[in-house]
Amino acid sequence: MTGMIDFSPFDSARFGIRVERGSFNTESPLAELLASISSSSADLLILRVPAGRTDIALALQQTGEIVIPADTLVYYGIDLTPESGTWAPSVRRATAADRPAIIDIAAAGFQGYRSHYAANPLIPANLVLEGYVEWAQSRLGQQEENQSTWVVSDGDVIAGFATCDSEGGVAEIVLNSVHPRFERRGHYGRLLHHVMRHHAHQGEQRLIISTQIWNYTVQRQWARAGLRIERAFDTYHVDRRLQPRTIHSLSETEK
Repeated sequence: MTGMIDFSPFDSARFGIRVERGSFNTESPLAELLASISSSSADLLILRVPAGRTDIALALQQTGEIVIPADTLVYYGIDLTPESGTWAPSVRRATAADRPAIIDIAAAGFQGYRSHYAANPLIPANLVLEGYVEWAQSRLGQQEENQSTWVVSDGDVIAGFATCDSEGGVAEIVLNSVHPRFERRGHYGRLLHHVMRHHAHQGEQRLIISTQIWNYTVQRQWARAGLRIERAFDTYHVDRRLQPRTIHSLSETEK
């Protein structure tokens, strides 16, 4: 099958339910996809499919599943050359001593962030934020050779961070944020260009990064740095805890 559904241990532990994640592509046969979802025992399925594959959500609804259109994720990328990026004196590799600052930046930067979790009324917002904070500091221990975390400073204060993974000549910025009180000072641009320079210096051929489609400000930053949009994915939640009467009750509460 051109796609798969896997158990998500981190989501399951955080939310106290069984969560599974599915990734599918344009060639994933609809019948096989529906069969794999039907046989899943998950309370919550998080499905990511190429943008435009609306047949999947419609078919799931016709089988009686409650489907939440959760978000659209866009990926940008750039081919790296020896001249890519710029070294920034205010950017350096993070250490374990930076943990409190990174926790503070993640807690402030992702407060109220509209990720796919935010679309689901049964997922507590405080647990989502805790997840981002945990994710932000997860690489500060014994880092793998293909992982790195970077911080950018405003004077003596750490203003932002970026975590990166590398595999097969491709570097990905998987999570990044600048503290709201240090926004619009050029820190994000310096951090981005330094990371580009580092990975170009390491001999990697490409850099990719992703965000929710509504996050226009950061996409403008990427475009100015030479990155170009290259693909997009729609995210759906299939939450077995939701029933039509539950949705009706939620709607009545909001009135």
